Amino acid sequence: MGRRRGARVSRRGARPRDHADAAGGRMSYRIPTPAELIARAETRAEAAFTAVVAARAPDATPAAISRAVRDPRGVIAMLLRVQAMQIYEAHLHIWWWGQQYFPDTAESAQLERHAGIWGLARRAATRAVGYATVTAAAGTAGVAIPIGTLLRGAGSTLYETTAVVTVSAGSGATLSLRAVDAGVAGNAAAATRLSLVSPITGLAAQEAVVDGEGIAGGAAIEADASLLARLLAEIREPAHGGNLADYRAWVGNNFAISHVTAIENYAGRGRVGVVVAMGTVSAPRAATAAELAAIGTYLDGVRPENGVRPVTADVIPVAATLVPVPISVALDPDQVAVRAAVSGAVAAHFATEARIGVLMRLSRLDEAISAASGEYAHRLITPAADIAPAATELPIVGAITWSALT
Repeated sequence: MGRRRGARVSRRGARPRDHADAAGGRMSYRIPTPAELIARAETRAEAAFTAVVAARAPDATPAAISRAVRDPRGVIAMLLRVQAMQIYEAHLHIWWWGQQYFPDTAESAQLERHAGIWGLARRAATRAVGYATVTAAAGTAGVAIPIGTLLRGAGSTLYETTAVVTVSAGSGATLSLRAVDAGVAGNAAAATRLSLVSPITGLAAQEAVVDGEGIAGGAAIEADASLLARLLAEIREPAHGGNLADYRAWVGNNFAISHVTAIENYAGRGRVGVVVAMGTVSAPRAATAAELAAIGTYLDGVRPENGVRPVTADVIPVAATLVPVPISVALDPDQVAVRAAVSGAVAAHFATEARIGVLMRLSRLDEAISAASGEYAHRLITPAADIAPAATELPIVGAITWSALT
């Protein structure tokens, strides 16, 4: 693959000469600037010309030789500058390739290759799924709604039914829906009214009403940061034999999850509870029933041997329960800007540290608050002890209350 010409900023934002190594120091080899390369070339050329001229024109002075080499309008200087820029571009090209050898500095295409080696793939944009209800008119025979029936939501958003449903006279039935197009546009709030594209005789109204969980799960194609996070997790804890890392990779490759864990012998021997939260680590949300059904179908396949999970495991997708953790902080100085910095630090801490069913140490939260910009001192009033979620619970940031530290 060819390197684009010019000195551009890398995907991670570091220019070649500013890049720091993993230990926090500078690169062991610093790329010289074009000016430095030109100066080196001029020095070498001047030394070479001096040796030649001394043998053939002993009356030439060092000053005259220097002017001939270094005059910016001279032919020699122009040739040296062209050569220096070519060398600099070669340095940049080699530096760029060096960045691609490591997942955390690789650009998009090479990051995908790193992920592929570890059995991961960038998650494609996902389609929203959910349920909606329709009602048949009184006195009508059973109304059949075929698979693939189209309904229209806000704007041009279309949904299709994924199963045949028969609605009895005067009663309602639930439609299983999926957005026709992938992406966030397919998400719809609870109670949204969807109109049938083609009328169906016998319905009380040519519309369906989205249930209380809404239509959810539509997401854009996975961003580099998310793919990198999954890849690093896979490298640090490789998947094998249906362990937690396997489920993290299987589900994460196909669904926009924020957190996932697996619980052995969930609701019985040989049953694995796959507990998931959807969204992102900074904004997780509970999975809907439709999303859980889709995850279960993917893990199992039409028959167990067609799915991705071990044939000996009975998989049960479970929605993580999001548990807000109220936080009370006495702050010095108790100022708006400092409060905002502490709020950001707390949010970042939960995004990094919170896991389903995993203990969160209070000292780590204290440390995160202490590192907030502008914070001089504080006292963490609540929580007063380590945060201990149940096996299917995910701690999230609750309401933050403030007071001045006295």
